[in-house]
Amino acid sequence: MFFLYERSNKLRSFKQQFSQNELAALGGYDSTNYEVITEDGYSLWLFRIGNNSGPPVLLQHGVMVAADSWITRTDPKKSLVFMMLKRGFDVWLSNERGTVFNEYSLDYPKTDPRFWNFSFDQSGYYDTPAFVDTVLEVRNATKLFYIGHSLGTVTFLIMASSRPEYNNKIKAAVLLSPVAIPPAREEQRTPLRLIVDNFGLINRVLKQFGQLELAPRTEATINAIKELCDKYENTQTICLDLFGIFTGDDRKNLDRNDFDFFLLYSASGSSLKTYNHYFGQLAQTGEFKKYDYGPTENLRRYGNIKPPFYQLDLVTSPVALFWGYNDPFLSESSVNKLASQLPNVILNKAVPDPKFAHNDMIIGDNAYIVLYPDVIHVLESYSDYDVKDVPHEK
Repeated sequence: MFFLYERSNKLRSFKQQFSQNELAALGGYDSTNYEVITEDGYSLWLFRIGNNSGPPVLLQHGVMVAADSWITRTDPKKSLVFMMLKRGFDVWLSNERGTVFNEYSLDYPKTDPRFWNFSFDQSGYYDTPAFVDTVLEVRNATKLFYIGHSLGTVTFLIMASSRPEYNNKIKAAVLLSPVAIPPAREEQRTPLRLIVDNFGLINRVLKQFGQLELAPRTEATINAIKELCDKYENTQTICLDLFGIFTGDDRKNLDRNDFDFFLLYSASGSSLKTYNHYFGQLAQTGEFKKYDYGPTENLRRYGNIKPPFYQLDLVTSPVALFWGYNDPFLSESSVNKLASQLPNVILNKAVPDPKFAHNDMIIGDNAYIVLYPDVIHVLESYSDYDVKDVPHEK
């Protein structure tokens, strides 16, 4: 077990980051890394935490962060990953394309603009199935559990609707902060609405300057975040204000030690096209559709001048939805709209804390009380045997 902030030294530098292997070791487990090459040639990394023999669980992170964000809690008793490991589950953490753990593709280096020509459409169609297949192959299993947060919920729905045969490989999917259908404009909070209204301009300006990668994990990026947001800095209040404005302000539910450590892993990279697909398109219309390339290119790609809807009626896997009332990226009506289009929703539940916010799903101080037991209950309910009796690492 570990309590990172018993250290007297101040974590200041990007170079002082722990690798995912070290993060797992600090929690008492080994980590095994698997390189996964997608059908379209992207090299991605998949991390297995521990070596449990129980049901495999694949966890997919959201935008801006990477797989290591799941295991940055300073107290492992409050971590969903370590709670599942204690129950005997076999935990796997995946990294989408564009993150710091995606170093190359077989066709293009990261410096080539063509490398960044993807959105979460490609992540859901290529990356998630590749991770599922790898886990099942290593475990010689036929099914696994899936847990996604934020954009990780979107990529699951894309996989299960675009490649419906993968529904047969999912025991159940737990979607934390399911944002596939954004809130209607009249429900969007001012910060989100400002981003949505101006993202067309933002996209054009960034493309003009060749900025096709956003929020990369570099020494300069992480050190800049630390200089503004570190708990020892006078400017941390400003940082927390900004953090709250965009992801939901629930400051009393935020352990400052957790937040301070999480910052080292809070930028991991993604494509501008991913952000444009969500903020410039989905959030504009409130519709869960494929990427809009414009009438001419849409006609060539889709056979129609408008992009098609993702066919959510094809998502036949059992799906549990967990969400917070204080999440700016969704609303009760947007989640209910999503649930109404999914044929096999087993649970649609708001976290019983009215201030529970978007990132509280990962670093909320009370998540291990008000959320994670319900998540684990879903997994155990759909397990073939008593998980508690499955041999697991100590």
